[in-house]
Amino acid sequence: LHALPVSYMIDGSPPIRDPRGMYGDRLSVNVHVVTAAAGPLRNLSACAERSHLRFQSCVVSPYASGLACLVEDEMDLGVTCVDMGGGTTSVSVFFAGNPAYTDILPIGGNHVTNDIARGLSTPTNYAERMKTLYGCALPSPIDDRSVIDVPQVGEFEQETANHIPRSALTGIIQPRLEETFEMVRDSLKDAGFDKISGRRVVLTGGASQLQGAGELAARVLNKQVRLGKPLRMSGLAEATGGPAFSTCAGLLRYGANGSDEIMEEGVMEEELQPQGQMAKIGRWLRENF
Repeated sequence: LHALPVSYMIDGSPPIRDPRGMYGDRLSVNVHVVTAAAGPLRNLSACAERSHLRFQSCVVSPYASGLACLVEDEMDLGVTCVDMGGGTTSVSVFFAGNPAYTDILPIGGNHVTNDIARGLSTPTNYAERMKTLYGCALPSPIDDRSVIDVPQVGEFEQETANHIPRSALTGIIQPRLEETFEMVRDSLKDAGFDKISGRRVVLTGGASQLQGAGELAARVLNKQVRLGKPLRMSGLAEATGGPAFSTCAGLLRYGANGSDEIMEEGVMEEELQPQGQMAKIGRWLRENF
């Protein structure tokens, strides 16, 4: 997906960000390479082609989220961007102004919704509504006195709804979010980026808006946490300027500003295209008629 230059060295000098204009005999580069399986990429390409669109390039989601949510000082000093989506949680580490590490974990906000639906025996759409309106990642003293109506699966009468304290809902949400942040912590530690990532974490994505998520992340990761939203793009509507749209804003910024990646133009597009004879004929027809 990406071959991103992290730092350069000239004749064994300390790492530098931009070697242009300097002289030396030997130029070395430290490159961060991001890879992905070919099957899922081709599935995405097929979905786009059904809408009469074609990929020009692919961008890994944590990199795009970082481009939208992080400020220059954070990128320079070291920061971890955690994008909490519906099906996955993606992690990216920026250091010295460049991305140094990316990872995607198979857990997200939909897992919290499913836990609520199974634990309280309620339809998924009601579980999502309860998570959004009443959900909290940390318990509070008033939770036992707050009562929530929980419709039951297969029941259509309001009188048959269960009445549970809010603490029961918090008791379902908190373990799942703790597991998510522990996976983030282990990912950084196993890759050796727990120190390089600094003391700063930026939470973004739709699931990060859950009340108390930032405080729980700070407790598990032992870092300073702030909620991130698209900061480096102007003109976004209020409805599309929240954390849930960070990746989309980062994709727009990536496409508008271009990239300094080390790769040949068109390589990604060629790799995603089907290679069969009939597929080549169909592609030629689409391009010329």
